[in-house]
Amino acid sequence: MTPIFSHRLFLALLTLPLLSACRDSKVESYRIAKETDAPPAQAGAPAAGDMAGQPVPRAEGRELTWTAPAHWTSKAASSMRKATYVVPGAGGATAELAITAFPGDVGGDLANVNRWRGQLGLPPIAAAELPAALARSESHGLAVAVVDLVNPAAPNAPRMLGSIVPFEDSTWFFKLTGPDALVAAEKPNYLAFVQSIQATAAPAMPAPADPHVAPVASVARPLPAPADMAGPPVTTAAGPGLSWTAPADWQSKPASAMRKATYLVPLAGGGTAELAVTAFPGDVGGELANVNRWRGQLQLPPLAEADLAGAVTRLASHGLNFTITDFTGTTAAGAQRMLGAMAPFGGATWFFKLTGPDAAVAAQKPAFLAFLQTVQAP
Repeated sequence: MTPIFSHRLFLALLTLPLLSACRDSKVESYRIAKETDAPPAQAGAPAAGDMAGQPVPRAEGRELTWTAPAHWTSKAASSMRKATYVVPGAGGATAELAITAFPGDVGGDLANVNRWRGQLGLPPIAAAELPAALARSESHGLAVAVVDLVNPAAPNAPRMLGSIVPFEDSTWFFKLTGPDALVAAEKPNYLAFVQSIQATAAPAMPAPADPHVAPVASVARPLPAPADMAGPPVTTAAGPGLSWTAPADWQSKPASAMRKATYLVPLAGGGTAELAVTAFPGDVGGELANVNRWRGQLQLPPLAEADLAGAVTRLASHGLNFTITDFTGTTAAGAQRMLGAMAPFGGATWFFKLTGPDAAVAAQKPAFLAFLQTVQAP
């Protein structure tokens, strides 16, 4: 063996363990992405934490439409949301209504409810507890599951009203989140909003092309913003209605999709107050929720259950049972007063609400009470 060959053999033998060590000590680095505002991944899909930097798939195809309450302010839609509304409350508080849609069932009802519970800092529930946690109904051919969650132990006691609406091959989510008192006061408006949701019409099949007729150039038009999508009216009570006799000096206005009747009530010294008559299926959240909804419209704080009895009076007339409220609050229009009455009838709740300047509405209270005593079933 020559010296040169021996030297090269020694270097080769020396290099082998070094190369092996380089292979065994390979360094792997992992980038942990910030979790996006996305639903939990379904089986076989990437986890939410892996979705950073790539779009979350949204539902395609036909859309749902709805009618939002007039005092909800629409915000611009985003890549993640179909629509967003800001809901104002007393003292400058706000809640947010977010509408999203994703392909598939997004893990199922239990996974979605537990995802929302986690967002409020609540522990997950078991499958056996799910039926008691969801209120199920059907509206416009759509199955709706509503959950009402609150965490009084968390800062600012957050509350969430969430609805899960399967539609075709997707699931739509309608989530109202904010301070407990504000969301509780908005619950009747939210439930009426949910009842307005329905599907857009299926696109018509194009007629076969006539080879003898030249095609007409189509004009591209932008889709309407969420605020412009008035959609269908909020579902009002069906079936036979109530009737009444209004004072001769109350001026009737045409009924609308939202109202059974509207009257302009002349006030002493000029000006008018407005009497609105509406009706919605069910109890619309119950007496306390409806009273607090009206109080919120006058910038008044919500009442507790124990305070309800002292805040209402009751009237029985023509087989109907009225719950009557009389509240005064300060709004942008000054001191405003509201006389409100609600009466269950035929599986629905009817509302009679007179609103206007404090002193003037107070002067109309005898006429309002006399008007209620004329209300009767057909």
